[in-house]
Amino acid sequence: MKIIRRYGIAVVAASLIVAGQFSVVEAAAKKEGVQLGSLVCKSQPGTRVQVFLQSSVAIKCSFKTSSGEEKYKGEIGFLGIDLSKKSEETLKFTVLGLTTDVSMGSHTLAGDYAGASVSVGVYKEGIGTTAFVGGLKNNFSLVPSFDTFKGTGISAGVSRLKLTVDK
Repeated sequence: MKIIRRYGIAVVAASLIVAGQFSVVEAAAKKEGVQLGSLVCKSQPGTRVQVFLQSSVAIKCSFKTSSGEEKYKGEIGFLGIDLSKKSEETLKFTVLGLTTDVSMGSHTLAGDYAGASVSVGVYKEGIGTTAFVGGLKNNFSLVPSFDTFKGTGISAGVSRLKLTVDK
């Protein structure tokens, strides 16, 4: 029980740090932008590469709005302390934008994003949080909810996300 409490406190503390880093961007997006929809990304089995302080995994994503759905594929990369073993990752984001030009089929979320992430896993179940800013002309903020994964360990560092059209 002490281990779970200790890891839980670490995740909460790290989440507050990540949230602080992106609060300015989120505030700007909420002030001048709009909530565009939700983005759910799932890791692809067998694609995780983990070497010392770096890791990456291929993903498939679904962007849903009130007017439809778009599919993306890509990769999430991580640089930082990664003492974890993960599988079956699911990342969920609220998409905020400084533009309303997101007509379905235009794939406006495609592009490169930068951010930060933290996670902790105990007894084969893990949670974390990841936030990104980027896309076309840095017009999008991917505001995190909790990520989930199968695995154990702890990680904290900077992340990158590349999204491309999945046909």
